[in-house]
Amino acid sequence: MRVTLLGTIGWMPSDRRETTCFACRAEDSLFIFDAGTGLRRLREPAQAALLDGARDIHLFLTHYHLDHVCGLAYLAGVLPGRALVIHAPAAELNGVDPEGALAGLLRRPYNPRDWEELTDLRVEPVVAGANEIAGHTVSVRAQQHSDVSVAYRLDDAFVLATDTRADPATAEFAAGVGLLLHEAWFNDADPRTTQMPAELLPGYAAHSEAGAVAGLAAAAGVGRLVPIHLNPLHDESYYAALEASARAVFPRTDVLPDGAVVDTDGVR
Repeated sequence: MRVTLLGTIGWMPSDRRETTCFACRAEDSLFIFDAGTGLRRLREPAQAALLDGARDIHLFLTHYHLDHVCGLAYLAGVLPGRALVIHAPAAELNGVDPEGALAGLLRRPYNPRDWEELTDLRVEPVVAGANEIAGHTVSVRAQQHSDVSVAYRLDDAFVLATDTRADPATAEFAAGVGLLLHEAWFNDADPRTTQMPAELLPGYAAHSEAGAVAGLAAAAGVGRLVPIHLNPLHDESYYAALEASARAVFPRTDVLPDGAVVDTDGVR
């Protein structure tokens, strides 16, 4: 299995990176994780090939913060005429009714049509633990963020853990997977971290530090760590230093650009 990085930055896009979105083909199903601005990359020729021959399309949402769901507004252009199943956390996980949340996002005056008119879309909530979807096991666990987010594990191929504090339970959840996609919002080893506006620094407590994430990857025994949900207030030189700090703890760490395709067998 291979994962295409459609959007690797958090909060707001930059000139090189879109907000969070990943895609992989699982036989004749296409699995998409989060719907940030990176969803638009499925219109680019290299990524559009992921849609070729896809019998069904599944979109998994980690939570409803706008940088992770704004791409829902692009669906008519990105997936014209295609049916889509949206898998969002069940209310038992985050206290939010998924269909009500999506109806609130996709409605006038914020969207040209109301949720009830979007007949190509349907919601299938995911619950904590194992969910059987399109012949694959998608495991789910709640995470600690400013609002509850969830992590996803697809079979033993990869884990996506974003918008979360570095949590030792993630290492258990990700044990043995080939690929860990984990947010790395900041790098304690870099003096530029503390040069952010003071009002933003408290929010870092709801996110993960690169060295701590690398420690989780090592504890989990994953094949490869790819830091994602990078902080858009920093630049590529900061991300390179973040990568170096993480590699000091877990050498098989790579910060990759949007558009990169990553094998889930852990091979570099």
